[in-house]
Amino acid sequence: MANENIQGEEILVQAIDKTLGNRIHVRISEFKDRDYLDIRNYYEDENGEWKPTRKGIAIPVEFYDELVASIAAAKDIIETRKANKPASE
Repeated sequence: MANENIQGEEILVQAIDKTLGNRIHVRISEFKDRDYLDIRNYYEDENGEWKPTRKGIAIPVEFYDELVASIAAAKDIIETRKANKPASE
């Protein structure tokens, strides 16, 4: 789905399946002549169309490098926590 045009200046980068009928859409969008990285929950309506929810965040693309660095730092913490969790019973 990478680079799929949705509406006007919106580009779907990736759709990540969460649960049946729920996804996270990572999109590049434009609002008031400014580009954003939009990460938002979507749900599938009764007609099979994907609709956005209010749950999400739109980050100005100027902060992309800082966001990626933060996610990389979070990965290190996540890996440490996973390694320190006791095995499931």
